[in-house]
This record gives sequence, C-alpha cells and structure tokens, in this order.
Amino acid sequence: MAKRVLIMSGGGAKGAFQAGVIEQLKKNGWEPDAVAGISVGALNGVMVATGKTDDLVKVWQDLREDQVLVRRRIDRLSTNFLLHRIGIKKPKMGFFDNSPLRKKLRESVGNRFRIDFYCGTVNIETGGYQEHKGLNGMVPWNLLDAVIASTAIPVVFDPVTLNGDLHVDGGVRHINPIGRILKDHSPDEIVFITTRKFDETSGRQRVRDIVDVSIRSLHIMLDEIFLKDLREFVRINELVRQAESQNAVLKKSNGNPYKVYKARLFEPQESLGNSLNFSNDQANRNIKLGREAAAIDL
Repeated sequence: MAKRVLIMSGGGAKGAFQAGVIEQLKKNGWEPDAVAGISVGALNGVMVATGKTDDLVKVWQDLREDQVLVRRRIDRLSTNFLLHRIGIKKPKMGFFDNSPLRKKLRESVGNRFRIDFYCGTVNIETGGYQEHKGLNGMVPWNLLDAVIASTAIPVVFDPVTLNGDLHVDGGVRHINPIGRILKDHSPDEIVFITTRKFDETSGRQRVRDIVDVSIRSLHIMLDEIFLKDLREFVRINELVRQAESQNAVLKKSNGNPYKVYKARLFEPQESLGNSLNFSNDQANRNIKLGREAAAIDL
C-alpha cells in the first residue's frame, strides 16, 4: 500500500513547473509510492512511475516545440474537411498532430513501472470516464496510448483510439483518478502539484485567431474542473479534521468513516506563461519556479 501519493494537474508547457517541484522534493527526501495525473500531469507521472524522475528536468530542458506540436494550417484543415464530406479522406480531429509527442514519450519512459500509476481518459463517443492503471512491475508500453489520450484536449489534439473508441483528456470530466488511488492505497500523505495558483483566476494570455480562442477556452475549462475538485477535497478533508478534533466521526454513504489526509499543495506564485509555449526559456523559468516552490517546504 502506498503511503505517499503524488497527484498532478494538466497545463501543457507549464508542466515544466511540476518537473522542478518533483526534482526538489526528491532532494528534500520525499518520493511518492504511487502517482496519478491528468494531461501533462500524466506525462510527468508516467516518467516518475517508471523510475525516470532524475531525467524529468533534462527532458523538459531539451524539449523542442516540434517534438510536441505540429500545428495544422486552418486552410488545410478546411480542405481536409471538405474532402472528408465527399468521402475521399479521413477527417482531422484536432488543430495539432500528437504523433511527435507519442514518439518523445516512448523514448523517455522507463522499461517498467516502479510504483503504481494512474491516469484517466474520456470516451468521446459515449461520454464515459475510464481509469487506466499501471502496476508496479508491469511494462508501460500498452499504457502509453492511454497517457497520450489523457493529454488530448478536445479540438486541440487528435483523439486517441483505445479499444476501438476515441478517447480524449480525462480532465474533461475529472481532476484525475483520485478516488481510485485513495481507495486502492488510503495513503498517509498526498502531494498535489498544480500549474495555476489555487485561489486565483487564470492568467492573462493573448489570443490571435480562432485556434487560440478554442485552445484558450478549453484550457480554462480544464483548469477550473481540476481546481473545483481540489477545493472539494480540501473542504471535506478540513471538515473531517474538525470533526476528529471534537471526537466525532464523519461517515461516507456506505458507512465507512472518512479519513484525514496529510495534504500538501505546490502551486506557482506567478504566471507560468502560455500552455503551448515549449520554448527553452519558458521551460527553464518554470523549472526554477518549481524548485523554489518546493524549497519553501524545507
């Protein structure tokens, strides 16, 4: 059973902040026994879970935009759509091609899971949420498509086919598989890493065209879902703590008592920039901010 659990939000290129936090936490002597994530949190999480924590910062520092993003031109998307309507071509389903990200992920992960890993996707055809789990000792290769699907923000990236159905970012419906990881492990300590300040609205970003409007709108939505669920976790945890201090017990609908978790949140103290800016400058800046955020916890 995992005693220490790490849970990470999405955030695209802002995931470099998570890498900085994770590196510093390890230097502080803290490492997770299980990890869960959504979107870029799933990408960082699968690296940690397969024993590649020490490589995570370097991956972000060496990352180039063309290893993650291939932006499709709107005119070509329009032409493709017309050809699809007359039965000549298969339709494109996102502004960006995520095949470079799949290649980069396969090159970066370890050969086996060292700790349990959780991510989530949404079946865009049924609307159903699906949890995906890699257990300690398993090889990760069959789970990589699920990890990529967990990053596939609708309209922004192509959906990913899993068992014959199209799947997208699990953040559309849930923070991440937090319920499953807590049920499986009942940990003593949970660490959350967000890429946006917990109690602030989304930072200002310039939008230039219809692609930017779509991408920005979806990122705002996914951020709000994550933070809403996180606020609910904090609220319930605090109520349970207060009840315990009064020698009372709060119980779930099934009769089982709630547990008070030791929970820590690592959040940026300033904007991490554009979620699609994978420049080396922004990555290094966000890694530095992550290190500083975790160093405060010493």
